[in-house]
Amino acid sequence: MFGAVVLAVLQLACGGPGGIHARMAYSEEGGVRVVDVPPGSAAAEGGLREGDRIATIEGESVTSLAYQEVVERLRGRSGTTVEIEVTRDGELVPLTIVRKPYER
Repeated sequence: MFGAVVLAVLQLACGGPGGIHARMAYSEEGGVRVVDVPPGSAAAEGGLREGDRIATIEGESVTSLAYQEVVERLRGRSGTTVEIEVTRDGELVPLTIVRKPYER
């Protein structure tokens, strides 16, 4: 029990699991589309908007990735950044999002 508590404290101090906290949908025609960006979320603070389409993650096109792979690449240690490009109004928009911890 004591070891689990110490591990949890270390994970919080060093950045436990986190993500961008946006909901997305996938279709073969449109790729990965952002459908919800909660206020105060990492996604909102990073400039992501509803309707954006994820084009790249860390410089890699998402067209050849399965939806679950896209989700996994957006996740990471809280406090770390993820560089993405989205298509918005026909233009590529670069964004840097600082991942936030998951809350229970």
